[in-house]
Amino acid sequence: AGTSIARASSDDAAIEGAYRFLRNQNVDTQSIAIAGYNSTLEQVKDTALVLAVQDTTGLAYRHSVCEQLGSAPSANKDKPKAKGRSLFVHSTLMLDANNGHTIGLGNQHYWHRESKVQGNAQEKKMRVRREKESFKWQRNLEQLSERYGSLSNVIDVCDREADSYEYLDYQLTQGHRFVVRAKTDRRLSSTEGKLSEIFNELEPQAHAYVKIAQRGGRKARNARKSGNRMVCWLSHCACREKTP
Repeated sequence: AGTSIARASSDDAAIEGAYRFLRNQNVDTQSIAIAGYNSTLEQVKDTALVLAVQDTTGLAYRHSVCEQLGSAPSANKDKPKAKGRSLFVHSTLMLDANNGHTIGLGNQHYWHRESKVQGNAQEKKMRVRREKESFKWQRNLEQLSERYGSLSNVIDVCDREADSYEYLDYQLTQGHRFVVRAKTDRRLSSTEGKLSEIFNELEPQAHAYVKIAQRGGRKARNARKSGNRMVCWLSHCACREKTP
């Protein structure tokens, strides 16, 4: 993993075999992916508690394949190139919550931006939800639910990009277990006040030590990290209103 086909192959015959496989028009990539998802499914069923970790990766390209990736600029924000284009991949990685071991890939969705979204901020917000890129969080979970049937032993984990009213409402309506890193200081349904006020009153329930390597003039150390206001267990403190 993480190397070219040439480096990953044992000899010239293996390299040629790999390229023939990729060039074969009868190879259905989706069928290969589904076989992997089904293998993960069998292990998830036998695992007491599973974390379904969602995240997006933008793969930037500048060669001929760009012709197939729409007209929107590259996802590389540090070095934007007019000729660059991106393929976006949203993955759900299944982990054993008790030991941190990787079970497998639960689902994956990929797309490219055919063109820039037109309109002002309000017009963009009023688009059909399933047409927005932000729907990726719900799409992956819907596909997991369709494939797995029950998600009773699964906790969905997302970063702050998933902190949107629509996604949180979907999770709560479906009765899923989930964790979303908070971006918005929302009002709460269980009590008066907002999210930040509640977290200021709570004591951390757990902590972990993170090994930080030496860098510059700073010595290597073990840092203690406790749960804080930036992490919201929204399965327990549901947002009450759409606006903060």
